[in-house]
Amino acid sequence: MIRLLHTSDWHLGRFLFGKSLLEDQAAALDRIVEIVDTVRPHAILIAGDVFDRPLPPEMAVRLFDDFLSRVVMERGRPVFLIPGNHDSAERLGFASRLLRDRGFTIFSKPEDALKPVRVRGDDGEEAMIFGIPFVEPVQIGRLLGRDDIRSFDQATRALTTEMKKQMVSGVPSVLLCHAFVVGGEASDSERDLYVGGSSHVDVGAFEGFAYTALGHLHKPQRAGHDRVRYSGSLYTYSKSEVEHAKSASEIRLTKDGSCEVVSHAIDPARRLRYLEDTLEILVTAGSKDERKDDYILAGLTDPGPVVDALARLRAVYPNLLHVSRVQGSFRPEEIPIAAKLREREAIDELDLFSEFVQETTGQALTADERSFVLDSIRELDRPEGAST
Repeated sequence: MIRLLHTSDWHLGRFLFGKSLLEDQAAALDRIVEIVDTVRPHAILIAGDVFDRPLPPEMAVRLFDDFLSRVVMERGRPVFLIPGNHDSAERLGFASRLLRDRGFTIFSKPEDALKPVRVRGDDGEEAMIFGIPFVEPVQIGRLLGRDDIRSFDQATRALTTEMKKQMVSGVPSVLLCHAFVVGGEASDSERDLYVGGSSHVDVGAFEGFAYTALGHLHKPQRAGHDRVRYSGSLYTYSKSEVEHAKSASEIRLTKDGSCEVVSHAIDPARRLRYLEDTLEILVTAGSKDERKDDYILAGLTDPGPVVDALARLRAVYPNLLHVSRVQGSFRPEEIPIAAKLREREAIDELDLFSEFVQETTGQALTADERSFVLDSIRELDRPEGAST
């Protein structure tokens, strides 16, 4: 049996609402190393987006270097890597020819996609590892001498067709690819690859591979087939990911072609959570929250003004990252006051404002508020230069 560990979308060096996540990413990588010690994989597959940007901060590079030192040099576990759309393929591929013989394979150039590497299991069984770096489809076209390749689907199909010519019977082939596979569930934190559908790849492009390790989408999921999967991101990077169960995927391949996937949880010390309610309720709940050190995104549902929301919430949630107001989910044409405006040319300003407040907040103006609004209307209506 061949055991592989599939992970992707680390985004080392990422900031979230101005907060560096390096400490949390380091803890998550410690968990990956623990999984490596438990699973003892014959290869570790990193399917792109190691860094959050092409020029990562120094500490992010050090963190990645530390991880490689621990798993490749200290534990002797081969690592296979492709750059993603957040990475610089050229920078990530530095010294790739020298490192390949040391157990660290980087598929960073288009031609690397056609240079598979074999890994061997404990019982002598083998698997063949291919990797497609994230590059423009036209680069794949130039590699293959074709000028008809314009989309990622065309480029991926063209490359996998060539890869199949190198496959060996009885040796399962595994592919690393960073792409948006049709039908995948995206989140808010993934950067669009291209406008329109030219960046999408159909799952049929991966037929013939025992397993395809995907990167790009941050939710762990199958992509139309049990053998084509996203491992998901290393950490939670947006509000839309707070319900994701982050994990690394253990892949068990046998010579007869069977493939078993086992998820290993990555449960961070500090989670990212979204809380929504009135300020008073959130503050009260926060004082009793057993996970008050989590990163918090708060949505306030208060109908009226709130005072010192940031300070009051941060007093109970020290790692509060962002506070927003939740808007009412109504359409203007459904508001009765809008219908009234269509029916009449004019309406008393005070009544108009009163009904607006009633419809949008669910609360009527008090007598003092009506008096204040009326005084304000009269002030605005007073001719310029008139005495008060």
